[in-house]
Amino acid sequence: MRHKSLMLLLLCILLVFLSGCWDREELQQLSIVSGMAIDKGSDKVKNRYKVTVQIINPSQVAGGQQGGKVQASPVTTFTETGSTLAETLRKISTKSPGELFFPHLQILVIGEKVAKQGIEDLFDMIERDSQFRVLFPVLIARGHVTAKETLEVTTSLEAIPSAKIGDALKSSEEDWGTYKSTRADQVIQGLKEGSVVVTGIKINGEKKSGNATTNTQQVSPSANIEIKGVALFKNGKLKKWLDGPPARGVTWITNEMKRTVMNLNCGKKKDAIAIEISRSKSSTHVTFNHQKPAIYITVHAEGTVLENNCSIDLAKSQALGQLDEQLEEEIKQEILSAVKKAQKQKSDIFNFGETVNIANKHVWNNINHSWEKDIFPETEVHVNVQAIIRRTGMTTKSYINK
Repeated sequence: MRHKSLMLLLLCILLVFLSGCWDREELQQLSIVSGMAIDKGSDKVKNRYKVTVQIINPSQVAGGQQGGKVQASPVTTFTETGSTLAETLRKISTKSPGELFFPHLQILVIGEKVAKQGIEDLFDMIERDSQFRVLFPVLIARGHVTAKETLEVTTSLEAIPSAKIGDALKSSEEDWGTYKSTRADQVIQGLKEGSVVVTGIKINGEKKSGNATTNTQQVSPSANIEIKGVALFKNGKLKKWLDGPPARGVTWITNEMKRTVMNLNCGKKKDAIAIEISRSKSSTHVTFNHQKPAIYITVHAEGTVLENNCSIDLAKSQALGQLDEQLEEEIKQEILSAVKKAQKQKSDIFNFGETVNIANKHVWNNINHSWEKDIFPETEVHVNVQAIIRRTGMTTKSYINK
């Protein structure tokens, strides 16, 4: 009986220590960061980086205009400069109404000038700090547009600009297939391996008008953001932009193609038939000839005819067979164009080196130090595409007469 009493007393004491959260923070004391932008500061070390954070205004996002109050912006941005990311964010905390809170960060945009100088140093703090959940997407602001300006483009369709960018990236990845989302953890891993690709973003229209509330009151806004291009990085520095077929070729090779639309020629009529790719699967393997690797890429794709501005009769199996062959060739050429661009830049963005390592560690140990510089640019890459058009839609005939 005495033993049970002691155990009960011990449990009561433990409950006292277990109750509550020692590191809790009141919500009203936090500044929730939804987006962050990193631009080049000045040439001086003390102002190397110009960092902008986008903070959510909870009262506007949750309830809108209440009690006769003037409608305020749903977000506010604060900007500071510094020699390190950590220092700059601490400087911003002197302006923000509460402690900067990063677990809900939705997007990180990096300016092109910073990307060309190198981004390796930027992710050291992000990887170390437990507040950053490294699952947020990373984008590169393209051209003369700064990363800060992309975070400040307002839109009537989404109150929070950073959320709008995230939605546009997701929509582009799922429906267009050319520009894939690259998370912060994937960028960190790619930087450690030497090469990585990151999707770009640009502003169309008058960028100064994007920050005005009038931009949300127009049917056709003066400024809007667009997901555009893939930035190819080598040793942490932006080396080249990929657009069009080479950019989509990257998605094919990395097995990240979800859906896309491809146009096929019909005789002399260019881009007359639209095929939606609804399913795809890519795989890569390697063979060796006297310890010299050769890469083989295999793609399986299924599609549906969305549009036929051609006299071809889709009810005939022979016609569909010809379209299958055309589709296979188009996919193959996109893949080869991506490989050619990467080999020219001596940047293994497809992680072929890891495939070689898994296939033969002995060979990899002999070539890994010279892989990207000497061997990858000269490696033979073979592509085998198997594509089939499963459906032709509600009709097999076209409005175009023979």
